[in-house]
Amino acid sequence: MLILSIGNKKVSLPKWGESYSKVFRQSFFSHIYLRWMEKSVPSFKKKNQLDKGFTLLELLVVMTIIGMMAVLIIPNLRSGQATLLRAQVREAVAVLKYARRSAIVEGKQKTVTFHEGKDVDNSVSKTKPGHWVSRGATLQWGEEDSDTNSDTANYQITFYPEGGNSGGVLILSYLKYKTKITVNPMTGKIELENLYDD
Repeated sequence: MLILSIGNKKVSLPKWGESYSKVFRQSFFSHIYLRWMEKSVPSFKKKNQLDKGFTLLELLVVMTIIGMMAVLIIPNLRSGQATLLRAQVREAVAVLKYARRSAIVEGKQKTVTFHEGKDVDNSVSKTKPGHWVSRGATLQWGEEDSDTNSDTANYQITFYPEGGNSGGVLILSYLKYKTKITVNPMTGKIELENLYDD
């Protein structure tokens, strides 16, 4: 195939059987027509000059996608605070259940001590059996409206070999979230109650 150059325009020669004049006329007149349209009609530009911005439809689609992502992500950010409290409550309940089971199996009295994290020295860790240390949660002994808060923030529940215990109500709170842990003194059953809305 032979290519003919006319000005800035390259024209391929016709296939077998077509006339040269037909190809020349088509490329020559189309070239002139395009130049005339670019000069006379301001909105008629080459494609790369036309696509310099975003259309309204493209902006609306992107805003819709961002809005849907925000609806999915923002509630999960808020639930992180409640998740932290729930994790600490699960740890506290596990320590209580372990102490109850150990007291019954070993036939010895077991005591669980709850410490508020800021008042505890480094020798007491949360991994020590019979001890629970909060990580940011505040402790309150007794019912929510009672005035039994002490400055030490150390509370103890003792489990006996017969299955009973000293019992009590412990409230863990973190920011606006609160959970009440109730230990039945007769049966040793542990009950949880969330004092916030999920």
